[in-house]
Amino acid sequence: MNVLVCGTNYGATYIRALATQPQNLTLAGILSTGSKRSIEYAQQMQVPHFTQIEQIPSGSIDIACIAVSGEAGQNLTVQCLNKGIHVLCEHPVGEEFVRYGLSLAAQKGCRFHVNAHFADLTAPQAFYSAMAIAMQQGTCLHFDLNVNLRTLYSGLDLLGRAIGSLANIELQSAPQTAGQVRQLFETILLKGPELSVSILCQNFASEHDDGSATLLNHRVSATFVHGNLLLCETAGPVYWFPSPVSMPAESWRSYLPVQVEASDQYQLMQQRDNANITALNKLIVSIAEPSAIIEQQPEYLLGLSSLWGKTMAFLQK
Repeated sequence: MNVLVCGTNYGATYIRALATQPQNLTLAGILSTGSKRSIEYAQQMQVPHFTQIEQIPSGSIDIACIAVSGEAGQNLTVQCLNKGIHVLCEHPVGEEFVRYGLSLAAQKGCRFHVNAHFADLTAPQAFYSAMAIAMQQGTCLHFDLNVNLRTLYSGLDLLGRAIGSLANIELQSAPQTAGQVRQLFETILLKGPELSVSILCQNFASEHDDGSATLLNHRVSATFVHGNLLLCETAGPVYWFPSPVSMPAESWRSYLPVQVEASDQYQLMQQRDNANITALNKLIVSIAEPSAIIEQQPEYLLGLSSLWGKTMAFLQK
């Protein structure tokens, strides 16, 4: 599959990953506004550089990674879909645009996926594996999710991947009142048919939103009658805290490590590259089997983007 990367800021992670991954995915071009950085990337990777979708030869690109945020990224997504190019676009995206992207992709005979990224990292995957084991002994009663404004969308995706769908999850928090002081950390309550969810969101960022004021990224816990499963942070570790009455006293321990290996910056960068390749490979699977990837089904994507929009609206009042 020939892949076009649009944007070279976050898009650099796609470029790096495609340079070292299996040959079923080939970097075939880079599209940008024409910065020196982007041109140098294209020269280094020996691929064409484009500044407009119209410059791309027909049939030369199978998949476009839209690593461009906001309206510019949405415009690129629409242009690629109109050319029959499958699209993997970066999160976050609102419900209205997701609905339009899915409809347009269906009309053009191609696929529209959203890459929320973090659920495919090593530690969240260990969390899901442990959760599947825990659910064999009893249902999950409550989730607790800690995020910041930038990781709210991907945090809700972590939740959605765990429970399968967000379509029936509703915002329960009372509306903000006029003149109410905005809290640095805001608590939000969600309710589903069979479980409740509490979210603690860091409701501020650094002046330039560069991550320097980030105190929370992703922290997730799942509460069962027989114990509590905790993803301590985006990169782990993962622990199981068994209920004192869930096993014989002689075998009980205060906690059981599920995933405890620490990652340095280089290892985490590799994990993030691998997560992007995983997202691309899921898109390839979806091209052949449209219903194969649960988290890219219309119901899932619309439920996620809708809940994200409602929650952001609550936080920004």
